[in-house]
Amino acid sequence: MLRTILVRVLSAVGILLVVSVLVFFGMAAMPGDAARAVLGRQATPELLAQFRAEHGLDRPLLQQYGDWFTGLLHGDFGASLVSGEPVTTVLGIRFGYTLALAVGTAAILIPLALLLGIWSATRATKPTDQIISLSTLTFISMPEFVIGAFLIALLAVAVRVFPATSLIDPYQSVFAQLNNLALPVITLVLTSAAQATRMIRATMIDVLRSEFVQMAELKGVPRRRILFKHALPNAMGPTLQIFAFTLAYLVGGVITVEILFGYPGLGSAFVDAVRIRDLTTVEAMVMLGTALYVLLILAADIGAIILNPRLRRRA
Repeated sequence: MLRTILVRVLSAVGILLVVSVLVFFGMAAMPGDAARAVLGRQATPELLAQFRAEHGLDRPLLQQYGDWFTGLLHGDFGASLVSGEPVTTVLGIRFGYTLALAVGTAAILIPLALLLGIWSATRATKPTDQIISLSTLTFISMPEFVIGAFLIALLAVAVRVFPATSLIDPYQSVFAQLNNLALPVITLVLTSAAQATRMIRATMIDVLRSEFVQMAELKGVPRRRILFKHALPNAMGPTLQIFAFTLAYLVGGVITVEILFGYPGLGSAFVDAVRIRDLTTVEAMVMLGTALYVLLILAADIGAIILNPRLRRRA
């Protein structure tokens, strides 16, 4: 088991290394001049040369990558090309806002998807299951911006329960402004919980149809005991992986939702950084998102190995 976990960890490290190469050299290969994009077309050759020297843009690409990657290993993401401040400072507050949005979404999404998935699996082909399946399929088929726009029209314009835009007061805790979080969280929950519910339902149906569950039913074991003692423990490994993929999906979904609602998180900061060609900020955010995605998948894989006796024996 330890050998398998070590292989997974090394694979995750390898993925991050490959992504770092692709991100850095991909950004360097973009057309245009970063110095001129930041300083503007009226900048003199002397100012452009000074800017490139100050930010190391005049050095060979391999040397730039080496310095940048060494900084990553020490937790230094470099300085913003636009403001000159450390990227960690620029993104610090934004990260807190996105984290609050993600935590609020996960706190609702995980128990909701788990309950609906189990409920639907135990009532397969019945009207309740059909209603849940149809509802989740509907939300899966709709992009985040469509659901968000519908919620704005319904709950912000027609009923006026929540604000249409998330105007966060930086001098107050974000959790003291839950009304500004409501519509972004509801949008992310509807899109993410639908997919997770269907996957959990499929996993539970496979477990409930397995031989050991059928044997327990033949022995007269009560249905509730079969569900909680036999089915759920064997479904926990795949379920952890489902939630890991779902939470990783939020990394991309958050960008659309934050832009739609004007939420001042990492998603809107990423779009702004790309627009003004702030290379160091873009690189840092891509690596941050990739690291989060890889860590979630890695944690789910390790959890599945630990929880599933069959996987432990194989490992």
